[in-house]
Amino acid sequence: MSKPRIIGGSAKGRTLETPSRGTRPSPSRLREALFDKLEFVERGFFLDLFSGTGAIGLEAASRGWKSTCVDLGKEAASIIRKNAKALKLEATIAQADALKFVQNKPESFDIVFAAPPYPLELMPIFQTIFDSGIAKKAGFYIFQHPTQLELNLKTDLPISVDSRRYGSNVLSYVRFED
Repeated sequence: MSKPRIIGGSAKGRTLETPSRGTRPSPSRLREALFDKLEFVERGFFLDLFSGTGAIGLEAASRGWKSTCVDLGKEAASIIRKNAKALKLEATIAQADALKFVQNKPESFDIVFAAPPYPLELMPIFQTIFDSGIAKKAGFYIFQHPTQLELNLKTDLPISVDSRRYGSNVLSYVRFED
């Protein structure tokens, strides 16, 4: 498998080092579609949970977002830090459990992206992230999941969900309605 590349912004075309095992970089087609959708969203704070290789969070930083990458793995967090430094990207990297991070809610983010490992039970993870309220009121929760998962968040407030399929992956964009 080839190494992921940054596809836009100040570090466009640069490759990313990846951990030796335990990560699944988001496909470039999916990353491109994600950032095309966010192209006209005012830049602010971007949270990449379950960062793995850091491809999403570092792509966000390359495109002008104030990015925070969170991954539990020591090797993953170390490699994300090295990639950020090598690419001269400003990003905060936290070696932490993603769910504890959002529940401790150090700040609010405009975009909250989560791509947990697929063998995990994804709906309780997505529900916990959503319930944490870590996204700003006008912000997005963006969940990457396999096509066979139907995203069904429980909430008393009206939300809009826009799901887009990219091969065997789906990006579900969730935000509160006005």
